[in-house]
Amino acid sequence: MVSAEMDPHAVQTLRTRAFFRQFPQGHAPESYYRYAMGQAPQPWTSPTETQWEAACREALQVKLGSPADDAILHDHIHRIASQARKEGTPWVLVGGPPCQAFSLMGRARNRGKSGYVPEEDERHFLYQHYLTILAKYRPTVFVLENVKGMLFKVGGRNVFNEMFEQLQRPSGRHGPRYRIQPIIQPADSTGDWLPQDFMVHAETLGLPQARHRVILMGVLEGASPVAHTIQPREDRFTVSDVIGGLPHIRSVPTDADVKSWPKFSKRILRSCASYARSIDRPVAQHLRDLAERAGDSEELDTGARWMPVSLNCKLPSHLNDFIRDRRLDGVLNHQARPHMSSDLMRYGFAAAYAAIMGRSPRGADEFPVELYPLHRSWAQNDRFVDRFKVQRADAPSSTITSHIAKDGHYYIHPDPLQLRSLTVREAARLQTFPDNYIFEGPPVSQRRQVGNAVPPWLGHEIAGVVYKTLT
Repeated sequence: MVSAEMDPHAVQTLRTRAFFRQFPQGHAPESYYRYAMGQAPQPWTSPTETQWEAACREALQVKLGSPADDAILHDHIHRIASQARKEGTPWVLVGGPPCQAFSLMGRARNRGKSGYVPEEDERHFLYQHYLTILAKYRPTVFVLENVKGMLFKVGGRNVFNEMFEQLQRPSGRHGPRYRIQPIIQPADSTGDWLPQDFMVHAETLGLPQARHRVILMGVLEGASPVAHTIQPREDRFTVSDVIGGLPHIRSVPTDADVKSWPKFSKRILRSCASYARSIDRPVAQHLRDLAERAGDSEELDTGARWMPVSLNCKLPSHLNDFIRDRRLDGVLNHQARPHMSSDLMRYGFAAAYAAIMGRSPRGADEFPVELYPLHRSWAQNDRFVDRFKVQRADAPSSTITSHIAKDGHYYIHPDPLQLRSLTVREAARLQTFPDNYIFEGPPVSQRRQVGNAVPPWLGHEIAGVVYKTLT
């Protein structure tokens, strides 16, 4: 196995996890857990140094498009493909070309760049590196994932249709041929796929997140006559289902010295209640009630990289054993990020509004004037109507993206008494990462890694489809 990533912190995360996976389930060494708890400088010791070296060989730091790095990656893939061919076993290629240029947020940013020409942005065509690997090494199955923006035209070019045609014959008429199929069988489909047939709605597969992604699976011609798919679920899971049992923590104001959180939060919520009268009386009353509760509440911690607490919460049955680890007597990466007091007031108002109205406040018309952010375009530009978004406790979260690294405005915690955005661990749970998954690097990098990732449970479901297809 080999993985390719260019961000150094993400590479370190992948190596730490690759080390964990060197051992049978439930038998990771104690050194891994001591490292997680900050009691050891590294996850390995002398008896497990061989496994650590294997993990370092597995997780490569390379950048697609760099000739030197491409050579390193191709050398590793060549060895994997050659070994599989020698043993007569299948091998699988999984990847997602960088998606910043396809994402809706990326498109919005690019439109604001003077002289930007979409057709000249090479990021739209990085999938061609993927085609090169398919043509040269012929994996038995490949899985390609990207954002739904890939379905839209780029400067008049239909990139998805071009890519779909090229994936079927990555080296032209005389090379390998692939049968491309969705991983979820579309209703009443005749086999002539439409682009929207490849859109996967993660919330229909047991995730507590509304994450919509384009996923294609290709099977080498002759490898398997049967096309397996995932059966969507009817039940849905919510934010509260997966983060409701984590320790309550509070925000860290950057412009106030908080000696008593109950007094501070009461003052914040009272001010919000006063401002909210101009927007909605029930919301204002709810904020007044919250202010009284805050004044009588206990002090809250700000969280930490490691919190030694017992978790008695039960997750949805299909995720409980997948996420929980009985050997991990505490919580990793659960620390509140710093915010200005003005943002804490916006978070408090937005969370209370969502609790009463069943949705986040949208734009200037649904925010008190006193809480307007200092952006000249706030009141005039509809691009900013969702700037402050609460992750409602009673619904799946919105898509966790790398934007969570920039600020917490799109990821406001549903509990107004905590006055904060989501922690790395809460975002990781919404992404279905196991609790024993260690994110390396500073918090901003950890958030970016969580947002850029494919949810592990979604990967688990796709792996099941691949396995059934091959066997």
